[in-house]
Amino acid sequence: MIKSLSNKITSFLVHKNSIDNEDSEVCSYGLEVLISSLINTVIVLFIGFILGKFMQTAVFIVCYCSIRQFSGGYHSSSHGKCIFTFLCMYIATVVIVGNIYSIYLKPVILLICILNWISIFILVPVEHVNNPLTDLEKIKNKKNARVIVTLVLVGILMGLYLDLAYEYVLYSVLAICWVNFMFILQIVKNKGDK
Repeated sequence: MIKSLSNKITSFLVHKNSIDNEDSEVCSYGLEVLISSLINTVIVLFIGFILGKFMQTAVFIVCYCSIRQFSGGYHSSSHGKCIFTFLCMYIATVVIVGNIYSIYLKPVILLICILNWISIFILVPVEHVNNPLTDLEKIKNKKNARVIVTLVLVGILMGLYLDLAYEYVLYSVLAICWVNFMFILQIVKNKGDK
């Protein structure tokens, strides 16, 4: 469905001479990724709104997507599986936060944050077989992922230290954990494919 829609939009753009025919495949793939990401975001934000967690959900999405954009990692084999996977991660996040919100876990959260930060800082970017990176892209993605995950970590540390918005801190921490999980999963998959 998403592929079909992106192909139709691309055909329309080629027909209107908005893009060249030789760029149509790249444009179609880009639209496919954009539409899938938009669907993911809208579904999760809608669920967050229904649960009364809209802002927490927005924080989760911003933290997760901004790091994941540059860190690389596991990608599902279809858009449906991708949407389902992201939805499961989000729902797990809501359930985990709901169960630990009232428990004093600052030292544990700090440890989890630092371990995930170190892992991301050392291992990024992780290539997917369908999206190989040039050496320049690897350097750029590594730098961007490191900067973003460091900024998120600083925000988390400030939130923990100042006792500000603890629930938002938990959503941010879990976003980093999920990013780390996704690229470690891809590292394992890459080793298994060799």
